[in-house]
Amino acid sequence: MIKNIRFSIGADNKSKCVSIAKEYLLKNNYPLIEYGSLAGDGLDWVEIAKMVSKDVQENKSDFGLLFCCTGTGVTIVANKFKGIRAALCNSEQVAEGARKWNDANILGIGLMSVKETDIEGILSTWVNTKVDNLELKNIEKISEIEL
Repeated sequence: MIKNIRFSIGADNKSKCVSIAKEYLLKNNYPLIEYGSLAGDGLDWVEIAKMVSKDVQENKSDFGLLFCCTGTGVTIVANKFKGIRAALCNSEQVAEGARKWNDANILGIGLMSVKETDIEGILSTWVNTKVDNLELKNIEKISEIEL
C-alpha cells in the first residue's frame, strides 16, 4: 500500500458505492477533500468534477475520484483541465491499465455499472499500480497535445 497519497473525492448522489470508497480510503489513512453529497454542499456533477480536477491540477491532491450515474460526464469534465488524465474505470483491469499505460490521475466510476463488491478492488488496484516506464513517451505526447 502506497502511503501519503491525497485524494479529492466527489459524488453528486449518496450511494453505497460512494460510502464504501470513502470508508476504504479513510481506513487506509489517505487524506480526503470531499465534494458534493459527501460534503453536503449540493453541487451538481459538473461543479464537483471541476473542483476535484482543480485540486489535482493544483497539486492539492495526488488523485481524484469522481462518481456519477454513468461516470462518463464527470470524466469528460475532468479531461477539460490541462494536466488531467481522467479514466472511466469500472473494473480492476481497466483501473490497472489506466494507471500503468496512461498515468491517469483521476478515476471516474459509473454508479450504474460498478458493483459495490468491486469498489475496494478498483481503488486498491488504482493506488498500487505503478506507471510503466515504457509508456512515458506516450504519456508525454498526451500532454503535448493539450490546448
